[in-house]
Amino acid sequence: MRSPTKSVRGVGRLNLFLLEMIIVLLFFSIASAVILKAFVAADRISAENIRLERMAFCAQSVAESFSVTADLAETAEDIFGIDPENIENATYIEIPLKEDCTYSYMEDAGIFLTMKFVYTEYGKGQVYTAINISFKDDAGNVLYEMNSAAFKPERTVLDYGEE
Repeated sequence: MRSPTKSVRGVGRLNLFLLEMIIVLLFFSIASAVILKAFVAADRISAENIRLERMAFCAQSVAESFSVTADLAETAEDIFGIDPENIENATYIEIPLKEDCTYSYMEDAGIFLTMKFVYTEYGKGQVYTAINISFKDDAGNVLYEMNSAAFKPERTVLDYGEE
């Protein structure tokens, strides 16, 4: 009995060519899946870096405002427009924020900014106050954290009437 591929001239070569094309297509489909996965991961990492950069700028603004005011309630008012009378505790403040680091009034908070006093030291006419600034997600995981401090001179009264 003769082989069916030998009975028709050129059919055997055609089968090998089709098999080779199937293997090449399989290779390219696997390669494209890997590349697509890499692009999706790069996009996710880029979005996370943008989010962390926003948090860093927001924390820097909070730290700079605190270094001038040395008061958490005034800092919250300066940066986020929160009324200082609504702040119950002046040593620990948690502020709900949107993804773009704006005050969210709790309806769509994705991030929580926490400002708390670490310690205060008095001496030599100055007050040194240090705070911890941290950003947390809904689950309480710390996303970004930094410390800041403020030096404030103690207020003195000068008597201009005596020489």
